Amino acid sequence: MPGVHNRNGAHNKNGNTKLWSLPSLSRGMYKRVAEKVGCDPSYVSRVARGERESKLVADALMAEIQRTWAVVNNGASRAKAAARRK
Repeated sequence: MPGVHNRNGAHNKNGNTKLWSLPSLSRGMYKRVAEKVGCDPSYVSRVARGERESKLVADALMAEIQRTWAVVNNGASRAKAAARRK
């Protein structure tokens, strides 16, 4: 199958993240963080909203957000490089 695909969203044949896949990148973020730290996704949600405090959860959530944006930025960088080659 041509192109690059992973569980974080759709990519086109150049491996660039498609704009419509951005919601897919964040969908399940609380679940992934909860699995990493061993709690319920609703607790991660409460920490994210400031209703609860947990440095462990907050740090894991920040790392997941950064990882997600790295995927987006990597796709944007590839698109810019491809545009320059044209």
